[in-house]
Amino acid sequence: MKNWYLIKTKPRQEKIAIKNLENQAYRTSCPMAKINNRLVVLFPGYLFVQLNINTQNFSPINSTKGVSHFVKFGLYFAKAPTSIIEFIETNQHITTEKLINQKKFKSGDRVRISDGAFKDWTAILKCYSPNERVILLMNLFGREQTIKIKEELVTDL
Repeated sequence: MKNWYLIKTKPRQEKIAIKNLENQAYRTSCPMAKINNRLVVLFPGYLFVQLNINTQNFSPINSTKGVSHFVKFGLYFAKAPTSIIEFIETNQHITTEKLINQKKFKSGDRVRISDGAFKDWTAILKCYSPNERVILLMNLFGREQTIKIKEELVTDL
């Protein structure tokens, strides 16, 4: 039975690893997105390879140019269910759209808060944070404070 296994690549050598693995007849998956006319790897430093560990020889993979090693959890290779790989591959375009739209503001930009307790207040964008939130710098009570709010509540001045 074929499974997808996670491979760690050498820094910025995902494309080299893919080319060399596919030249050896291994099937690979490395989700990418086209941003600003440039192909960007969605999981930098990692890719997936499909193989049947019982019937296929996997030892050449570790010595393939661009590959660092198999990712393991203890003694076991890290596996990804086929359904997950298929989901990632079919939804790459959605990820591309999110990445393009994600950073419409840059650190230091003056922004307006569109809703909530600080509606219509201005702030300075400090940085983006996980879970679609942003960290803003605001002047509250005569002191500069940081607040974390949903990214969707931030608009242009």
